[in-house]
Parts: sequence; C-alpha cells; structure tokens
Amino acid sequence: MNNRNPPAGSVFLIVHSADLEAACAPAGGLAACLSPAEARSARRFARTADRLDYLASHALFRLVAAHRLGHGFAEAPQLEVSRRCAGCGSTGHGKPAVAGASLSLSRSKGAVMVAAGPEGTQVGADIEGIPDALHSGFDHYVASAAEREALAPGDISARIRLWVAKEAVLKAAGLGLSVPPAGVHLAGNPADDNHPALRAESPAHPQVHGLTADFVPAPPGYTAAVSAAGTTSLTRLTLADLLAA
Repeated sequence: MNNRNPPAGSVFLIVHSADLEAACAPAGGLAACLSPAEARSARRFARTADRLDYLASHALFRLVAAHRLGHGFAEAPQLEVSRRCAGCGSTGHGKPAVAGASLSLSRSKGAVMVAAGPEGTQVGADIEGIPDALHSGFDHYVASAAEREALAPGDISARIRLWVAKEAVLKAAGLGLSVPPAGVHLAGNPADDNHPALRAESPAHPQVHGLTADFVPAPPGYTAAVSAAGTTSLTRLTLADLLAA
C-alpha cells in the first residue's frame, strides 16, 4: 500500500554497511528487509565483511526501491525483485530490478550505494574505495587515449573518479563492463571538483553516448557517481527517510 507520494527526479543514498546494520537492528536487522533467498545467498561469502556488504547492499536496494514507490520499511521485503543478465540474458542472476522504478546498486569494501529514478529512466550508480595503488594495466583498460594524456602521473584519486563515472554511465546504459571503459571518453576533468559532471562520448555505443555522470558526496576514502538520464533533480536520501514506518 502506498503511504506517500514518490519523490520527484532521482534519489540516492550511500551508507556504511555497519551503519545500515545498526539502523535496522531495532526492526529485526538486515534480514528483515530481505527475501529468504537473499538471506540464504549471503552464506556463500566466507569473509564476514563480504557477507555484511552483500546483506547491506541488497537491504538498501529494497529500502530505496520501497521509498521510490511510496512505500515504507515494512513493504521492502515484500517487493518482487527480478534479475536479468545483460551478457547472457539469464534471469537467474544479473542486475536486480523492481517494477515501477529504475534502480542501480553498488558496493565497495564496507560501503553500499543505491540510486533510483522513475520507471523507464536510465539510472546507474557506482562507489569505489580509493586504493593505495592501482594495477599496471589500469590506465589502458579504463581511460581513453585523450584521458591518459590528461591524467597526472600517480593521481590515483582522479583515476578512481574516472572509473566510477564510467561505471555509472555504463550501468545506466544497461551495458555494464561488456563495453570496455576505455571505449568511452568522458568530456570534463575527473580531477576537478569545481566541474563535477562529465559527459560520455562513445559514438560506437549509442546507448552510452550523451549520458552524463555526476559525482556525489561519499564517505572519506571513497568516490561515487550517479548517472540519471532524463531527470531534473538528484536528491540525497537519509536513513531516516528509508526507515519510516
């Protein structure tokens, strides 16, 4: 049952997995937000931290979806979540989806993120922890030739900003990493905080060409971006918004 009007435009929330776990504890914990199958799937992770991130990301996905649809906390575990793999077409795995909203999910080493927009819009979200070092082939896999020339040597933060922006637009396009990130050029400077939005240029991939990525506030040590085509606003949610009755 809807208990409020869906928010206008697109929304997002980033939260530490442990903080979401603590916030959900009075209402039965993260498992109270999930389907039984999702709770069982978490058992395949041997590391406690990985298991927590999985549970938190899927709980946040359901909570943001419920909020997008005008529902409250209690309706989140009842939502029907479908999956479809962009690569093989399987419905047994792949990107999760809920009818009535466009959603994108990301997690990275203790932090989880979900963005949502009106049904039929292109929405992509990505968050990454900033590492101490990158593998030697990173630039050639992620950056276009022009971007490689512009990147300052050793600037890891700028490279991760480029990565999350490309992940966001590729997710919004529904392609994911089936398209090599280096095949997409982002107009703008990923190292310049005064120009937060980047525009994707990829004539060979019309689904991506013209999409934009906006950098959004992330916890210290992380970088995050959202690509939301066709929406007029991007609003940051709070846990209080999601945990309302």
